[in-house]
Amino acid sequence: MILKRLKFNIILLFVSAFGFSQNFNVQEVGKAKLVNVSGGASANTVFYSGNAAREPFSYFLNGNINFNIAGLYNIPLSFSYTNQKFGYEKPVLMNRLSIHPSYKWITAHIGDVSMTFSPYTLSGHQFSGFGVDLTPQGKFKVSAMYGRLLKNSEYNTAYPDLLPTYKRFGYGFKTNYALEQITLGLTFFKAKDEINSISNPILFELGVSPKENAAISFETNFKLFQKLQVFTEFANSSITEDTRTTDGTKAKGVAALFLSPNNTTSSYNAFKGQLVYPAGKGSLGLGYERIDPNYRTLGGYYFNNDLENITVNASQSLYKDKVSISVNLGLQKDNLDKQKESQMKRLVSALTVDYRANEKLNFNINYSNFQSYTNSRNQFDYINQVSNFDYLDTLNFRQVNQNASIAVNYLLKSDKRIKKSINANFSMQDAINQQQGKTIAGGASTYYNSGLTYSIGYPERDLNINAAINNTYGKTDSGKSLIFGPTIGATKLFFDKKFTTSASTSYNTSYNDGVKQNDIFNIRLNGSYIYLQKHNFNMGIISLFSNSSTQKNNDLTGTLTYTYSFDKIKLRPKREPRTADDLNLNPTLKISSNGKNFEGTRDEITTQLKDMQLALNPLPAEDNTNMEHLLTLATLTPNEKQFKEKVLDYLEAYDSEAETLKKYNEYLAEASQKLEKEISTKDESLENSYVAALGRVNSNPLNGKNEADITDKTAYKSYLRLVERSDNSRNQLMHHRWMMKEISALSKIPATEIQKNQYAADFSKQEIEATFKLIKDKKSATEIVDAVEIKMIPFYHDLAVKNATIDDIDLKHIQK
Repeated sequence: MILKRLKFNIILLFVSAFGFSQNFNVQEVGKAKLVNVSGGASANTVFYSGNAAREPFSYFLNGNINFNIAGLYNIPLSFSYTNQKFGYEKPVLMNRLSIHPSYKWITAHIGDVSMTFSPYTLSGHQFSGFGVDLTPQGKFKVSAMYGRLLKNSEYNTAYPDLLPTYKRFGYGFKTNYALEQITLGLTFFKAKDEINSISNPILFELGVSPKENAAISFETNFKLFQKLQVFTEFANSSITEDTRTTDGTKAKGVAALFLSPNNTTSSYNAFKGQLVYPAGKGSLGLGYERIDPNYRTLGGYYFNNDLENITVNASQSLYKDKVSISVNLGLQKDNLDKQKESQMKRLVSALTVDYRANEKLNFNINYSNFQSYTNSRNQFDYINQVSNFDYLDTLNFRQVNQNASIAVNYLLKSDKRIKKSINANFSMQDAINQQQGKTIAGGASTYYNSGLTYSIGYPERDLNINAAINNTYGKTDSGKSLIFGPTIGATKLFFDKKFTTSASTSYNTSYNDGVKQNDIFNIRLNGSYIYLQKHNFNMGIISLFSNSSTQKNNDLTGTLTYTYSFDKIKLRPKREPRTADDLNLNPTLKISSNGKNFEGTRDEITTQLKDMQLALNPLPAEDNTNMEHLLTLATLTPNEKQFKEKVLDYLEAYDSEAETLKKYNEYLAEASQKLEKEISTKDESLENSYVAALGRVNSNPLNGKNEADITDKTAYKSYLRLVERSDNSRNQLMHHRWMMKEISALSKIPATEIQKNQYAADFSKQEIEATFKLIKDKKSATEIVDAVEIKMIPFYHDLAVKNATIDDIDLKHIQK
């Protein structure tokens, strides 16, 4: 029966494959292997002997598998089987279809998709239609969408709780244009219900009517005084609650200009501003946000409104980065239109301090009274836990009102032979226990946790030993509790770190209002072995002894687990009979990938790949090592088939690195062009400063006289200061002119040839690792270009100090 069910669901899986939301690159179509299979499976058995109401023997079988079709579609499948029940999870059926093809800087969103332009306009609402993101290198970016936001549904008296909906269509766009000093953004969104999309009459009491909405926002991003970063956004949303009304009311608000307003039309505003100022090795920030009551658009499911936020934050590193401090303060209030009976005001704060006294001693302090939600548990729940399936009640949430913690780490000794450390920690948590949004009886609680841990390790022996003592003191509505006890454990690795063993034992005792409740003693033994990186065997035994005034329990739990994982399994075609060419010990191979074709023996193809890698320059040291490692793996394969597979893996990594290097060169070229413009604007002022300083020297009465002939030493000292200022201005102009000449030459070189410039190549060797990380972290082009430019300035200034001469000074502005 189970096998038939599996067959049916696998067939259903392939039939519904097109129901997935997929994301693929048009450039990769036809280049990926037809079918790649990856996944894993595990078998877990649990043996139990004790007084708890549990099965003496249970087992769990779990597996997951994913079919990747031609690099376009992912078809996931998972299953589980136990001696209690069978569960089977099928892929998403064809009730949604979305495709996200991309080509270079163009990405399309087709089908059932969602986009976000702004938190005040289009904000994550799903639509059936078409969207596009255009992000070319340069100043201009644009996104646009059009589609159906809601399907029409008629009112059905059989289901009175389900409200009818009009068919709703919407469209919008977002643009950004980066000028030299400021970036401007404009977002527009409009949605409208179709009046005739519902034929059945709707009860007036339901409050359902056809609506129309237009929302527009203006964004700015600029710097003041070269350091202060300013972000602003102003949004206006106008909504007509019932488009069937026609009375010709005059439009209110900017967005209402794009509507046909009537007496049900309302207009709302939202504003957000933020200031960020770098200070030392940190930053200062100030934010303000105000959203009118009832602010909303038809482009989102939920909007914050009727609030005013003022936030202040600061972070700083002090004393040679030994101390790091982060502070957050905020004030929030509502009832902006004074229509509520009461107003909510809330002051919140958070503080984090890290102090690294030296290489051995570290402190960490945290405090916060921001509200948060957690299902964190008493630390002894973890110590006494006998199964990974314990405490799975996800409804056990606490609303934390405030928490504080302090941790101290001290490294007693650290060398190749032995490592010793001690750790002390303390935390306080003030919380309210809630289940399904309601405070339960005795839910208010305050817990104080503390612990002291001593660890000793022998790196050469792969042995670690630790001992700890823990304490938890709690105050609740029902009384006070105390739990404390020690723990000792050890971990040892064998067989080249493939076999891990561990053992631990702990004891704890608990009191409620001074009355002893129970004693718990447990012993844990664990062992795990990894075979061929894909097979993992794990065995564990837990023996727990508990003793209370009412009963004694002796529990023994044993677990045995096997896990297997696999990746990049290719579905192979039917094996053909071997030919004479197959028996050739050094056959000619043909390999193609992403437009690259290789033909020759293994050694010949390997030589071609090595030449390719030499040309892929520069690369970060780690990336280059990874590439060499992949190439080495290809050369070590035992047969031609595996050689081809490893070469394809290498070429896949090569294409990724080549694409990143291409982007790096483009960003370097753009940064040099940006820097060239900024340097040019300062040229005339630097020359004028030098000419003025030189003029003051030449016009001084002591100019040209010998020091021995001068009797007024005070005047002579003033003259020497003028000479020093003149020399400084000359050197500054000299260095500036040398930098301007080199940067100007660099800015005219195409990105594809920029590494031929020696100074650019030297700069890349020094800074490419950090820039590659920004690219791989998918930072914005503006952020990366700015980061590269900041690094270029001191690099070229150091070169100017070494290479600039007086011949680089030409008073070109004074001659005009």
